[in-house]
Amino acid sequence: MKNGPSPVPTCHQKPPRYRALNPWVPGNAAVLEVIARGEWAVAGLRNKDLRSALYPRTDDTRERRRQAGRTTRMLALLRAHGVLRKVSGTHRYIITPHGRNIITALLAARKASVPELLKIAA
Repeated sequence: MKNGPSPVPTCHQKPPRYRALNPWVPGNAAVLEVIARGEWAVAGLRNKDLRSALYPRTDDTRERRRQAGRTTRMLALLRAHGVLRKVSGTHRYIITPHGRNIITALLAARKASVPELLKIAA
């Protein structure tokens, strides 16, 4: 038997923290609008699909890698908030029912104007 301290159990580690989704930031709004498209409803979407919808095509390898990294971090953020879930054994992500509600509410709030809201409230 070894003498000395035992390793720290992994169950006491804190999960990573993720920032909030902000639909008024142009980057987040663009991602939410792309994900809200109906074309991803059945088969789901991949990093490559989201990347091709968000960024213009480029032949620069370094820029493509930056875009892929940016997209990966956005997918992780959406998964952390429960908007997307990973399809096991594939590179695809499916929008959750909770995610559909969140996306619809955020996009509706983004497109609403104060005069329209006042008409509805009156």
